[in-house]
Amino acid sequence: MDVKRPTAGPGNAWEVVRPDDTVGRLQQTLYATAKTDPKRRFHALRDKVYRWDVLQQAWDLVRANQGASGMDDATIEDVEETGVDAFLRGLQEELRTGAYRASPVRRVLIPKPNGGQRPLGIPTVRDRVAQAAAKLVLEPLFEADFLPTSFGFRPNLSAQDAAEEVCKWLNFGLEDVLDADIKAFFDEIPHDRLLDAVARRVSDGSVLGLIRMWLASGVMVGGGVEHSDTGTPQGGVISPLLANLYLHQFDAEWSRRGLDKRTGLDAKLVRYADDFLILRRGSVRGLVPVVQEILGGLGLRLNLEKSRVVRAEKGFDFLGFRFTRVPSEKHGKRVTYYFPSPKSVLRVKQKVRDRCGKQTTFVEPADVVRSLNRLLVGWRNYFRPSNAARAFAHVQGYVENRLRRFLRRREGKAGPGRYRDFPNEHLYEELRLVRLAGRGSVRYASVERGAA
Repeated sequence: MDVKRPTAGPGNAWEVVRPDDTVGRLQQTLYATAKTDPKRRFHALRDKVYRWDVLQQAWDLVRANQGASGMDDATIEDVEETGVDAFLRGLQEELRTGAYRASPVRRVLIPKPNGGQRPLGIPTVRDRVAQAAAKLVLEPLFEADFLPTSFGFRPNLSAQDAAEEVCKWLNFGLEDVLDADIKAFFDEIPHDRLLDAVARRVSDGSVLGLIRMWLASGVMVGGGVEHSDTGTPQGGVISPLLANLYLHQFDAEWSRRGLDKRTGLDAKLVRYADDFLILRRGSVRGLVPVVQEILGGLGLRLNLEKSRVVRAEKGFDFLGFRFTRVPSEKHGKRVTYYFPSPKSVLRVKQKVRDRCGKQTTFVEPADVVRSLNRLLVGWRNYFRPSNAARAFAHVQGYVENRLRRFLRRREGKAGPGRYRDFPNEHLYEELRLVRLAGRGSVRYASVERGAA
């Protein structure tokens, strides 16, 4: 599993860093071949999907990600109890002989920050392993084509990389921003056009059949199965790769038209899955019809209710960060700051409140702090590259206050009480609460990064 992944941009390779990593070598070969010949279609992939080492690594990935059970109620623990080798041997034989059939996905509704619900489609463990195996084989082929405008759900790329890219273009003076949203993207991807996009690189009918099967397997709703000729369920292992492949066509058309060139409109695209920004030195509003036209050609729609044009000095949110351009007396020009957005701060505070709420009064303090630490470490790591010091200090103070209230409630007392009842030494040295603010906890990102 110790394989270096390609970063965005030309000239990268899948570099194997461990001699016994046979899957990594396979991916390296596929990537290099696809990169060398952009028009090549691969016809002998089926046997690679059911290779034993590929299936073993696919299982490791699915197991590490855990996740809920699918429609058959089988869990990771169930597979381990009955025997992983027997499970993989059975799946291998089904994939080898063509007997494999995908099960419908189980629908789960996840609360969204805005109060709505996001439908997830949870495949069975067996289908997740099969999809992970296919992804291990197919991803290098598509990565060879993907452009450096795309950051979401790609190897060795992250939301932080996308944020750095936005910061760079803002510092180059591209301060007019289209914050775009695709309407019901995961529900409206046309299956036929998506399969056409896959077929530009894959001519193996068996592998195309697997993808067609996963797309058409349907969703369990109530006591029946709903089928559709559009959409790819969020929750499937291979869904992010397929979504990126489909939206790569948007990236490619943007580049083909020269919209990102200085000789053109110098409009820079930064995309993270189905969320994207377009940044330009001049007005970006005139590009809205262009975006609609390109998306329309893909059978997709720009969500005009959620998309907006904004000037950077007024601030805008992207991927949980707030970006803003402010005048600097020191530097004699505007500079870019980005930090956790107000919504991101409110969300983490609500999660802290839930972990220290009245329903946890009889939970051991060590368990409450352990839960808080998992939350805070993840939040800190996500926002650490940004100018997050002020937000970190604010959230840390809030955590201390809520934790003190929790500790007093366990003693039958109300309110936060006095500081000396539970001083910081008790919270951080005895209970081992993690620190957000302070030396070494946050990288104070330079506002001059990428400045022209």
